[in-house]
Amino acid sequence: MTRVVVAGVVSVRLSKQVEGFPVPLVSSDVISGGVGLRVAGAGWAAATALRALGADVRLVTYVGVDLPGRMVEHGLRARGWFDNGIQLCAEQPRSLVLYDAAGTRCATSDLRATWDLRYPVDVYESVLDDQNPEVVLLGSVGFTRPLIDVTVARQVPIATDMQCVIDADYPRKQDWLRAATIISCSHERLAGGPMAWIEALWHRFATPVTIVGCGADGALVALCHDRAVWHVAAAPTRGVRYVGGAGDTLLAAFLYHYLDHGEPVPALRSAALAAGWMIGGGADYEFDLSARQLADLGVRHGEPEVHRVR
Repeated sequence: MTRVVVAGVVSVRLSKQVEGFPVPLVSSDVISGGVGLRVAGAGWAAATALRALGADVRLVTYVGVDLPGRMVEHGLRARGWFDNGIQLCAEQPRSLVLYDAAGTRCATSDLRATWDLRYPVDVYESVLDDQNPEVVLLGSVGFTRPLIDVTVARQVPIATDMQCVIDADYPRKQDWLRAATIISCSHERLAGGPMAWIEALWHRFATPVTIVGCGADGALVALCHDRAVWHVAAAPTRGVRYVGGAGDTLLAAFLYHYLDHGEPVPALRSAALAAGWMIGGGADYEFDLSARQLADLGVRHGEPEVHRVR
C-alpha cells in the first residue's frame, strides 16, 4: 500500500451558490439547503483523495481550540486522523466561497496564524518514523517550513502545491521551490504563462516534475530530465458544478498513480479523470473513488487525450 504523509491546512468552509457575478445586493434572504458548511482545505482535500484511492495516509496539521476547530476535530476523529500528528492552535483556518452554476467562484481564505506557526520537528520525525512514507505532500504554508530540511535529510521526496503562484521569484515560497521533487500549481495567476513558469523552475531549481492545472484547458506535466512537456485534456465526465478542490485532487491522484508505476504522463491522465470527477460533485462533495473505480471511469468514458507540446 502506498504510504504518504500530508502536511497542510485543514479549514472550515462556508459556501453558497449565486445566480451570477457580480452578486446583486440583497439586504436579507432566506433559503433552504443552499448554504454549505464543511471541513475543507488543501491538506484535507489531498489526504481525503489519497485515502479514497487506496493510500495509507497520515495527516500533519493544526486544529483550533475554538468552535470551528471542534468541527474539524470531529472530522479527523471520524477518519482516524486525530493522532499525534495533530497540533493545537488558537483559531481554525476558515474560508468563504460564492460560486455560480458554471463553476465560477469567488473565494476568500482566512488562514489565521498558520503562516506564523512552526510545527514541532520532533513530532514530525515521529510521524515519519511511524509512517515511513514514500512521499511527503508538503503544503507551502508557514507552519510546514521547519519540516523541509528534515524531509530532505531523510531523502524522502517532497511534493508541494504552489496554488495560485505568480512566478518563480515569489518570496515566501522559495524554501519549498528549492526542495520539491514535484511542484504543482494553477495557471490562473502565472505572470508569464505556464511555459515561462516551467522554464524558470528548470533553470533555477531543476525541478524534476512540474504540473500545471489549466482549468477547462486540462493540465501540463513537464519533465526536467529531457525537457519534455505533455498536455492532457480536461475530463469533466459529469459536467461542472464546483471547481474548488480540483487542483488538490489533481495532485493527489497524480502522486498516487506516479508512485504506483513511475510513469508521469499516464499518472496525469488518471489525475485529470479524478479532477474531472471532483468538479462534477458540487460544493459539498468529497472525493470518494477508489483506484479501481477511477480506472473503470476511464474505461467507460475513455482516457483523456494527451499530446506532447515540447
